Parts: sequence; C-alpha cells; structure tokens
Amino acid sequence: MANNQSVRRHLDAFTRGRIIGKLEEGRSVTSVAAEFGIAHSIVSRLWRQFQTTGTAIRGFSSGRPRGTTPADDR
Repeated sequence: MANNQSVRRHLDAFTRGRIIGKLEEGRSVTSVAAEFGIAHSIVSRLWRQFQTTGTAIRGFSSGRPRGTTPADDR
C-alpha cells in the first residue's frame, strides 16, 4: 500500500469505552485524541454518538435488507 493512503481501523469496544470514560471525567476531546493517537474528529463523533444514544456500541449492517425470509427461500 502506498504511503499516502490511509488505513481504516475500527476501534474495539474496550477502547471506545476508555475514550468515553476519559471524556466523562472532563478531559478535552483534543487531549483524549492525542493520548490515543487518533484524529480529533473520531473522538468528537464518538462522544456525540454517546451523548445522543447513550451507548458507544457500533451498529452492524450487512447492507440491503432481505427481500425474502429464510422460510421463503426454502
């Protein structure tokens, strides 16, 4: 992979929880981002999601919703 391309890695649930904990302690988004070595925007988006939904869990979606049920397929 070329050096100018970014690699997208998802934060695991434990790390997301640690980030939320530090923000709840009153730390700034900038200082938390620097500590974990991630972009300010990632921490900011995670914090906003937590404040809105009350959870830091990622939602998983496999794409387009099924048109048929497994029973229909059989």
